[in-house]
Amino acid sequence: MASIAQRRNALQAADDLLNDLEIDQAEAVDVFDIVDRLGLWLVFNRLDNLLGASVPKGNGGIMLTTQRGPAVQRYTAAHEIGHWVLDINEPAFDSEEDIFYPTGDREQLAQLFAGQLLMPPPLVFAACARHGVTDDVSATAPAVYLVARDMGASYEAASRQLSNLDIISTATRDDLLRRKPVQAKTELCHGHRPRGAVDVWPVGLTAGGTQVRVTEGDELVITLPENRTTAYRWMTEHEISARSLHVSSPEPGPFTDVVRASGEGPEGVTRRPVHRSTASIDRALARIPGNSDRRRILPRFESQGDDTSQHSDQDATGLPDESRSALEPVSARLVCVEDHFTAGWARIAPSEIRSVRRAIAGRQNVALPESVQTELDSEHIGQPAGLEPSMIPAAATGERLLALQASGVGSLELDLTYTSAVDPHAQAAATFNLSVEVTEPPQVRRRRLLLEQALIEEDDHSDLGGGEWT
Repeated sequence: MASIAQRRNALQAADDLLNDLEIDQAEAVDVFDIVDRLGLWLVFNRLDNLLGASVPKGNGGIMLTTQRGPAVQRYTAAHEIGHWVLDINEPAFDSEEDIFYPTGDREQLAQLFAGQLLMPPPLVFAACARHGVTDDVSATAPAVYLVARDMGASYEAASRQLSNLDIISTATRDDLLRRKPVQAKTELCHGHRPRGAVDVWPVGLTAGGTQVRVTEGDELVITLPENRTTAYRWMTEHEISARSLHVSSPEPGPFTDVVRASGEGPEGVTRRPVHRSTASIDRALARIPGNSDRRRILPRFESQGDDTSQHSDQDATGLPDESRSALEPVSARLVCVEDHFTAGWARIAPSEIRSVRRAIAGRQNVALPESVQTELDSEHIGQPAGLEPSMIPAAATGERLLALQASGVGSLELDLTYTSAVDPHAQAAATFNLSVEVTEPPQVRRRRLLLEQALIEEDDHSDLGGGEWT
């Protein structure tokens, strides 16, 4: 166990470095900028058994794995800077255990340094105030994840730093560490599980008109109120344009007989036959936004006016990924990875829908889901019971969830309009706008900078009349 003096020295070394570099400690710390300003080289590579390494050879350098997300990469970089500052001329090769669960004095001191460098107290207290984290009770896993995300740190690192600053107890810290970050993200995103170790940005209707800055691969999870009994949906410009192709038949007069089987309607309007197959009805429903399935995949969201039918391995120019120039960033876009609607009466899992329908039909021996039980009178809770149709609210407003994954680089506007999915003449009842700025992951940005520098040096060499490189 490191002594109190050693621990104090590690914390002071991190503070001194922040002060020497005149870094604003109330804002997120750019640890990669610190690496550059220290004159260290930085390499991203595949490290199967390591998160990072610190090598004192020459001016010194740091190597980071490409197999973990940006938050872990930042914390690992801060940890390796700690080795470079505290362990003079000593190399370090750090596994996940060394970074997050250190046992030796050397690794524990580097961990303390990393927490203080990446998450200085002013930044931590500001992020905690923003998300209402003040003590053990308010430090829930989702809230702590949001604090970590805003600081650019990992969930595990933030949990430890909150404990180091006495915002939470060690018992609460250990409880938080027993939960996986993906569990906190899924809870924040109303049950949506993100793809991979990415950050999530849950937003609702009140976030309209604001700007969100994300890293490529992050997921925006938008939840909006939607009442499907009105045939209104949140729609993209692409879907509204497609809606304009719909042809509306004239309303039938009062007491009009059923349309003749020949399919001929009044005034020369051609109608479909009355008797339709189940398959044809399903195809018609599939053309209505949000109706084809609980997890319907929308056309991909691009920047305004873009064609949303491009394949996922193409950039905005239609070129495959492998044919792009390494110096030409792909334009930012949002790809819909999940789209589903939850009815407003009770949250019912797909596996439970059948039992609820049976209860509505009058079955008395059906065990109802907990979400439905809460709608019953207190004397019926916990007991198998049928559902009276009269107690089921009609026309309840539900929730539309859209999970959009960011790709490319740049800024774009996401515009959604709440309007009829079938009536091409319907007016918009509401609109939702979100400005999104997408940035590159650290390893992509680093490689691009190195390539640009190499090309500049090659041009300078050519201007000097140099021959081939040797």
